[in-house]
Parts: sequence; C-alpha cells; structure tokens
Amino acid sequence: MQKELLLAISDDRASSYNLRFLKEVFGNFCDLKLTLFYVTPRNPEWVMDERFFVPRGEGFDEFIQQKKTKGEKALEDAQQWVMDVGGCSNDNVRVKVAHSKKGTVPELIEEAHEGMYDALLLGRKGFTWFEELFENSVCHEMLWYNIDFPIWICKRPPANPRHDVLLCMDGSAASLRMVDHAGYMLADEISHTFTLFHVAQGGYESARAGRIFDEGLALLAENGVDEERIELKMVTAGNMVKATIKEAIDGHYSAVGVGKHAIDVPGKMKGFFPSSVVVQLLRQLPDAALWISK
Repeated sequence: MQKELLLAISDDRASSYNLRFLKEVFGNFCDLKLTLFYVTPRNPEWVMDERFFVPRGEGFDEFIQQKKTKGEKALEDAQQWVMDVGGCSNDNVRVKVAHSKKGTVPELIEEAHEGMYDALLLGRKGFTWFEELFENSVCHEMLWYNIDFPIWICKRPPANPRHDVLLCMDGSAASLRMVDHAGYMLADEISHTFTLFHVAQGGYESARAGRIFDEGLALLAENGVDEERIELKMVTAGNMVKATIKEAIDGHYSAVGVGKHAIDVPGKMKGFFPSSVVVQLLRQLPDAALWISK
C-alpha cells in the first residue's frame, strides 16, 4: 500500500531534513506520496490608532503580495530536491500553502487530520543547552497538543547513512501503537531491522518484559515483518532517557520510536502536558529521527 506523508516545509534549512531522512531510509523513496506543506506566518494582532492611519499605497500592496507568495521558493526548492537528489519525478508530490490564521502548529494539525496521512514529518536543527532554554520550536510546541497521528522529528542526517529502528516499549498502548506504525511503514524495507527495547528500572522483571515483547512481536508479525529482522533487547537502568540515548548511539539507529504519555489538563489549555521522557529525547537525542505516537 502506498504510504502518504505530510512534510512541513519552511524557509529554515532544517526543513529539508525530513526529505533527506526519507531518501536515506526508504529504498522506494520515489513511490512515497508526499505533500509539501508551507504555513505562512500569522498576521500580528494589534489595534490601529486612527491618528496613525495612512492611506495604503504601493508599499502596502507590495507587502501583501509578498505575503501571499511567501513560501513559493521554499516549496520550489523542495520539489527540485525531489527531482535532482531524489531522482524522482514530481508525480507523487503535491504542494499546499496555508495562510495561517491560527498559528503554524494548529494549521499542521488540521491538515494532518483532514488528509489522514500516515505521519507528519518535521525538521529540527540542533540547539545548544542554552538555546534550548529559550527555544519554542514547532517540534516542541507540537508535543503539547493532543495529537492522534504519528510525528517524525528529523534532525540533520549524519555523514554516514544509518539503518534500523529502535522501538521503546514500556507496556503502554502508546508504545504498542508505535511498534504497529513502524512495522507498517518499514515492512517492505528489508534493509532495516527492528529492535524492541525495554528499560527495566526495578530489576529485570523478566516475566513482565516477556509479555511486553510478545505483544510487540505479534504486531510486527501482523505487518509481515520476518522474525529474522527483529531483535529483543532489555537493559536495567534508573534513567530511561539516558539508557535509550546510549543504545541509540551504540546501535547507530536511523530512528527511535516512543509512545507519547501525557496528563490531561482541564480548563482552557489545549492538549496535554507531554511526558518528560519525550521532551528529553527530543532535546538530547543526537542524529537519529524521533518517532512519536500517542
């Protein structure tokens, strides 16, 4: 079945990381159905005092025209990349522009819901620890919404191509959905293996881990993944994030999959508080893409 993906495109160079990740991971890259989606910045909200009002002229008209065409170059560059670097025609590529009225993240979520894509792909540049204190990126903001579709956050691909996916399992429904998603997306990509990874914090808990792995194995089997492509790995550690990052680095995985846990927030706040594990992996995971499923 043809995979349909929504790619967030922006004027930032990091927005190309999602295309580069797909080309590295999918041998059938040209068969993917891609929607390149650009969100123009939302108009600032202010009240104009009549004393400062001036008739609109050529400068104002030029500003409006630039806003309407903003994003065209970024989309053209992305399409050109698909042809020149990806070696594909643009038959499976379409472009869409949303003139934002609600903000970038709500526009992306709305498109993802309406298009029923298999995943939303974002690009994320690296930040120093100091920059992280002040950065409110689209990727970070996305975690605070109650999303019900998979998100792939793609960082700058390393110089040497990577393979395989690390799937973090903790027994939750969210982590099982991630395993199911990864199996569906990569079942036909036989160059990739799947590592079901469990961090036991209170001893090895072999019986519980066995049940968790059995559920993951069943989902991969349902998606047609051969047992030869699956590895089971359990470690004992007090810090799940550190253990996951160590395994991701040691195993040179192309992607790390994790379920998104959250605490429902009553009142006016939109969405959920994301778990500290997902936020820390977003900030600290080097190179590998982060796949998130609720």
